[in-house]
Amino acid sequence: MKATAFRFTESLALRLVCAALVGVSLLLAGCGSGTSTGGSCTPTVDGSVPKLCGATIRIAVGAAPAVEDTKVALMAQILNQWGAHSGVINQTGDPAAVRVILAGDAEVGSIAVTTAINSGLMIFGPSQPRLDYHFIGAPSVKTMQELPGHIYGTSNTHGVEALMFADLLAKYNIAPSSVKVTLAGGASVRVGAMLTHHIDATFVHYDSINTLLNAGFNDLAKMSDVAPDLADSFMGASSSWVHANPVLAEAVDEAWIKAAQIFNNDKTEWVSAAVKYAGGTAADAASVHDGLLQANTFPVAKNSFSSASASAQENLAAQVGAITSKPSPSAWFTETYWDQAVAALTIA
Repeated sequence: MKATAFRFTESLALRLVCAALVGVSLLLAGCGSGTSTGGSCTPTVDGSVPKLCGATIRIAVGAAPAVEDTKVALMAQILNQWGAHSGVINQTGDPAAVRVILAGDAEVGSIAVTTAINSGLMIFGPSQPRLDYHFIGAPSVKTMQELPGHIYGTSNTHGVEALMFADLLAKYNIAPSSVKVTLAGGASVRVGAMLTHHIDATFVHYDSINTLLNAGFNDLAKMSDVAPDLADSFMGASSSWVHANPVLAEAVDEAWIKAAQIFNNDKTEWVSAAVKYAGGTAADAASVHDGLLQANTFPVAKNSFSSASASAQENLAAQVGAITSKPSPSAWFTETYWDQAVAALTIA
């Protein structure tokens, strides 16, 4: 009986050891960023369609689901079609989106240049290459040259509005000290402040332009025309993720190109994706689409992402105090994967 018991225990022990070894093997295979689901499948972008082998690519966005961010939902959809496990991680504000990326709960995110520099992330592709803002003046401010002596309302003095304002003043040779700057709240609040004449000028999104123009206000500048190199946001990730996953970084950029092509060429598909992602009606989504299209917010072109644009925004950010240092662009910016993506998809 003792010998039999010993043999049984020895056999059981061997089984347990084998099971443990298999478990460790599976655990090791599942570690990391999800670049492969097994030794037989390695992500590649060499063919006509990327093969992503179950890689995890979660995209962080610093806002609740909004029609304007439909391109991110489309990117996730496209990445899934290529074999990835992708989805959108919605947060409240850029800082929260960055925290999610730094914590490893999202691989990439739609972020601003200032956010990338201040948090140590790396920008590797476009998110929204063109701005959808217009600079609107009061009935008494008919041109940019008439802005001095008036009150400009903004939601912040270090974000994208600050960069746009500094760029505008420089282009029109207006001294910053000649314009009074006041904090006036978010976009809708500022429109109200304009209508009640508490401020004389502000930036507004495309969907509020007609409200002000119909009340006698003046469209002083369309930012996508005045500052075509000034982007709203970029795709970013930790530098370690970008360098460890070059195939996935290129795949994200290729997915952006495909999503932008849908936006520019297939309104029906874009509207359907918008309603699925953000809710609302197809009519409302179609109206947003038309406004964004008029501003040329997602141009499918190689120059949608460039070092010149990024450096210009870094300089503006330093000028307005949005960043405390100006690191070498190589520390927070790379064109490598974008160049590969546009070459693969023959984008000029």
